[in-house]
Amino acid sequence: MLKENKIEEVRNITNQRSIVLRDGEYLKSIDYVEYFKDDFSKIADELEEASKLSTNTDFNEYLQLQAKALRIADPMLDAYADKKWAELQDTPLELTLTREGECDELTASFSENEELKELLIAKNITPVTKDCLGLRVGIVNKQGTEFILSIKHFLPTLAENMPYSDKYKQDISPDNIKQTMVDVDIILMAGNVGAYRSGITEAENLPNDDKLSLSIGGGRRNIFHRQLRDKNETIIKKKIDEILDPEQHKYYDHEAEHWYTIGHENAHSLGPKNKIDNLGKYSTIIEENKADMGGLAFIDILTKLGFYTNEQRQKLIVTSVIEFFINAKPLLSEAHEVRTVMQNYYFFKKNAYKITENGKIYVDIDKVVPTANEMLKEIIEVQLNNTFADGERYVEKYFVWTKEMELIADKLNKLDSFLNCKIENKLAEKLLSEK
Repeated sequence: MLKENKIEEVRNITNQRSIVLRDGEYLKSIDYVEYFKDDFSKIADELEEASKLSTNTDFNEYLQLQAKALRIADPMLDAYADKKWAELQDTPLELTLTREGECDELTASFSENEELKELLIAKNITPVTKDCLGLRVGIVNKQGTEFILSIKHFLPTLAENMPYSDKYKQDISPDNIKQTMVDVDIILMAGNVGAYRSGITEAENLPNDDKLSLSIGGGRRNIFHRQLRDKNETIIKKKIDEILDPEQHKYYDHEAEHWYTIGHENAHSLGPKNKIDNLGKYSTIIEENKADMGGLAFIDILTKLGFYTNEQRQKLIVTSVIEFFINAKPLLSEAHEVRTVMQNYYFFKKNAYKITENGKIYVDIDKVVPTANEMLKEIIEVQLNNTFADGERYVEKYFVWTKEMELIADKLNKLDSFLNCKIENKLAEKLLSEK
């Protein structure tokens, strides 16, 4: 189609909102608001009705903006709704219509085809990863939110300490911290955020970098999922007994996973935000890796600032390294698992942990934060270079499954496990069953 000069058709096909259909010999696109018009109109009706019942003015305004965006195929309406949503700090309820591109593997592969890439550049077309739609409904937990929010005023300091911070503009600065954070008891998750993922994440930082709301002055919002932290203590104890050296059991704390997630989600808001699109299919792997290493690299700074205690610091370090271990070598398409293997290999090569003669993990607590800083620096270099080849080399260099990983994977596979893909909530079932 590009060679036949069907420029606008290709531009529409490669945008993030289009549903692509076969049209004879060619392809055509239709905006998802038009494609799902009947369904979206019904949802919009419900949102508008809810806005009449809610007593929170800000929340009502968001509901009305989101309803309008579901009725009219206009990207700017999505931007206005996202911008308002990201400002909601003091609302009792959480409603999110998520638009994320992690499940679109095709668009990310365009960078691999040199002929296609050159044609797109010549025609001034920038493909954007397509959105997958999801829904989250929840009740904001005030106590949990208060703790999460306590990191907010430290964000400018963390931004200043990012590697090469003088080479790019960041969203976070002392005069500009457009970031809300809420801890949420989930009532419902559906669509891409729930049903179509292998597991529900413990938190999200949205809108993503490609969203229009950020270009009109909008901020970001971190949503933490409380139920995902309520894991079976018996299973956890079995896991730690099996894989962690007994001397370090005192340093493992399941709650430290939550502390680490707070650092991870906020690190997503730091670092380069523009012109990293040439990384293609490696972009998500590298960005998630950046967030992980940011969460670890800043542990000592946040301890000095008083966000963590010294005891929490030690627990956070050991617990985080334990989470490097998964129960099977992933496929390259599994971005979150691939970045975990990369971290594991990097920290092993840097002697930040070892496997004892008894087949247990022993963490060198003093080496973890410096190692995280080294890896974070490499990640930012790759993002700044912004080439597919550099991204590919970086991932291939560290995506190495070792015999040590296989040893621990075997142990994990012998343990009872729980599925991180369904949230059971009696309140949700009651509310959904009532007319």
